Amino acid sequence: MSSLYLFDIASQRSQWLSLRQETITSNISHANTPGYAARDVQPFEAVLQSEQLSMATSDPAHLGEPIATGSAAPQTDEDNWATYDSGNSVSLEKELVKAGEVNSAFALNNGVVKAFHRMLLTSTKG
Repeated sequence: MSSLYLFDIASQRSQWLSLRQETITSNISHANTPGYAARDVQPFEAVLQSEQLSMATSDPAHLGEPIATGSAAPQTDEDNWATYDSGNSVSLEKELVKAGEVNSAFALNNGVVKAFHRMLLTSTKG
């Protein structure tokens, strides 16, 4: 049986979500600090890309080369932080939206791990 990396990836995702939540709470706590610049963490996809995980196959014919489906949509910079009179760039509304995203991502991550764990238990019980 090959190694299962789902639990490792889920653990890394949970750690990343925890770090992002800490960053968001720091931004919120400094909302009234003059000159404070809002911060965010590197996207999790970039963290995964740095790990260089590769697909494993038992036969080279199982997976073909990925087919390019046109060009990617241009990325826009949605995080144009406005600087207020105090020089502060924290927007409480944006930070609370980010906190909601972290909460739903954490719930989804835990749901996937629980489902995978149940599947493994079922397969080992026979």
